[in-house]
Amino acid sequence: MTVDIRDEGKWLVALASGDFHAFDVLYKKYHRALYHFSLKLSNDPHEAEELVQSAFVAVWETRHTIDPDKSFSAFLFSIVRNRFYDMLRKRVVESCYADYMLHQDQPEIDDDLEKQIEDKEIREIIQKLLRQVPERRQEIFRLRHEEDLSYKQIAEKLQISENTVDTQIRNVLNFLRKELPKYVRLLL
Repeated sequence: MTVDIRDEGKWLVALASGDFHAFDVLYKKYHRALYHFSLKLSNDPHEAEELVQSAFVAVWETRHTIDPDKSFSAFLFSIVRNRFYDMLRKRVVESCYADYMLHQDQPEIDDDLEKQIEDKEIREIIQKLLRQVPERRQEIFRLRHEEDLSYKQIAEKLQISENTVDTQIRNVLNFLRKELPKYVRLLL
């Protein structure tokens, strides 16, 4: 189904009122272009589709605030681009945290006692900070970083959506990013 661009404003007004048919029409119109744009960014078909789905979830969740007089396509493409950059940032943080956690159980080759004590204190701070987040969020985070389960596996195990898993992990990482430097400064 093609949508006459002149009628797009009408579809956006209908979307704002919760019209799922309008959502479906806009989804069909923009899905392919968004997918190709996402694929160019991520170079991974699965991630590209996730980015598109995430963008349309955001559209549905913010449908009341969409301005029908502004470019809807620019809005969609900016959501995908921003989600992609968020995903990259998350990967970097998760990778750093995973590297840190992987090396925490390995015996230190360096006999520098002061460094060993400092590393132990940082691990204790991270554990202390993790205890400050809600239990369910802790559980999701530990399943990801200690048991190395994928978002999909965690979602299936806890009977929640992958988006919920992503949101909860992002919340923990944001909390750690914000709080950890305060404690590390005290150590130094």
